[in-house]
Amino acid sequence: MAQHHAAPAAPPLLRISGLGVAFGGTAAVRDASWEVRPGEIVGLVGESGSGKSATGLAVLGLHGPHACVTGSIRLDGRELAGADEKTLRGIRGRRVAMIFQDALDALNPYRTVGAQLAEAYRLHHDAGRAAARERAVELLERVGIDRPAQRAREYPHQFSGGMRQRVMIALALVNEPELIIADEPTTALDATVQAQVLGQLVRLQRETGIAVVLITHDFGVIEQVCDRVVVMYRGRVVEQGPTRRVLGGAVHPYTRALVASVPSMDDAPGRPLPTVPEVIGRLMGEVDEERLADPALRVPEGAPRTAPEPADGPADGGPADGAVPADGPADGPAAAGGALLSVRDLTVTYPVGLRRSHTAVRGVSFDIAPGETFGLVGESGSGKSTVSRVLLGLKQPAAGQVLLDGEDITRLGRRGRRRLAPRVQMVFQDPYGSLNPDRRVGDTVGAGLALHTGLGRAERRARVADLLAEVGLDPALADAYPGRLSGGMRQRVGIARALALEPALLIADEPVSALDVSVQAQVLNLLSDLRRRRGLAMLFVSHDLTVVRHMSSRIAVMRAGEIVEAGDRDQIMESPASDYTRALLDAGYSISRAGRAA
Repeated sequence: MAQHHAAPAAPPLLRISGLGVAFGGTAAVRDASWEVRPGEIVGLVGESGSGKSATGLAVLGLHGPHACVTGSIRLDGRELAGADEKTLRGIRGRRVAMIFQDALDALNPYRTVGAQLAEAYRLHHDAGRAAARERAVELLERVGIDRPAQRAREYPHQFSGGMRQRVMIALALVNEPELIIADEPTTALDATVQAQVLGQLVRLQRETGIAVVLITHDFGVIEQVCDRVVVMYRGRVVEQGPTRRVLGGAVHPYTRALVASVPSMDDAPGRPLPTVPEVIGRLMGEVDEERLADPALRVPEGAPRTAPEPADGPADGGPADGAVPADGPADGPAAAGGALLSVRDLTVTYPVGLRRSHTAVRGVSFDIAPGETFGLVGESGSGKSTVSRVLLGLKQPAAGQVLLDGEDITRLGRRGRRRLAPRVQMVFQDPYGSLNPDRRVGDTVGAGLALHTGLGRAERRARVADLLAEVGLDPALADAYPGRLSGGMRQRVGIARALALEPALLIADEPVSALDVSVQAQVLNLLSDLRRRRGLAMLFVSHDLTVVRHMSSRIAVMRAGEIVEAGDRDQIMESPASDYTRALLDAGYSISRAGRAA
């Protein structure tokens, strides 16, 4: 997607100076200063808790009475910080609009989409109901929704995730604002849907000349869409400038480390990804977190422009010329003397009403060898998670077989599923929702040991401590509750829980899609390392082809319940036979090697 470039001489539309946002004694944003010019797309990037969303909400005065906002927020020269509610209501939606991350939560489930658009229009215009309805239909058509007059009468739950996000864009545009703040608008969307939504946003930005602040943690999106980028860390702006300069020649070590840790289609698959702490350590040595938040901190002269290679070279002790062995047997199951898992002509149906059924998976077949990582990729609704449920014994297929070490596991009763549990385990997508907030970490990790082994309490505690240490956590965290842990730490707990019973097959279901870019590399490296050391076979399920390429030796691409293409990783990535696979590759926003080096 080509970038749009605003005229550099235009005065700022939005100017933020010395902004501070605090809740009680906790500072969410500290002394932040940056600006947006008319017609410009500015990316605001950083980890969770860096202050991105807090900054965006402060512009519209949406923090409520318990937040303390200091500094200056000027819109076209008019001060918004400290403005009264009447003034802010005249700004919200009319001059500055916001697109929220979760459209289903942001839209009213009890009102039709058209009614919500019409209401937003009438708040700022002296228009009758008919004119407002006409405006709603016009905006739905403008954002690419088919049959807009009919769909305006439908409710949010009747729209797909991508269509709901288009409705949010229509809501933001209904009053023709000068500025849109888009807060992670595509994080939960598949690659092709993300490309469609961002394409719509950029196209409309070009047509209308509005300015956009795009809040995201995705550097691939930043590189492709944004004119300039602002990097935040621990509430401070540590670096900002033109996108190409920041991505290719960052001067702050945190920015350099963030960019280096993003998987790229240019990377050698299987090589350990550089992590943020490692890159900062190589560039700067030990740096205190508070000092790292200093915008004046600079990478020392002579430091490499891109992240240095890991000291131990390619993964698995591979050749020094950069060729990296595949993650698992290069020739598939036959190379390992037989498949650990064989899926044959799997078909899965779900009842729809009393007399009909929906076929979620149709005729799916694949093998996974011992020690191999097999990638299963596709969009939401393609059938990936349904296949995973069958492998876990949680869903019986309508037809086909699943053989684990030669045993058919598709018709297991309760006792059979209990016997299957130690052999097949899962790492879930959501590290927040998959852990019981009322159970200590040690109890969560050790639950399987209590159910499936004869270990005593003391032995279980020792085993839990070993597991936590193996996934890079302090064993003392066994007594902590999940609320004390970050997202990356929680995902490590989930991995430790899955490893407790020493499974032969690990199913990783979108294990990094909910994590910040700085944490993704750590978790992916951990999974690769555990697979090598334990000889695990892994089914890696994702919609992100860049991540699947990095982790897997072979890949199957699913669409509408069927495998449309399967084969060696390099074959799928470099010479895809399916138009759908090519569309997925084209839709992905992978940061390029050119974006990492000036």
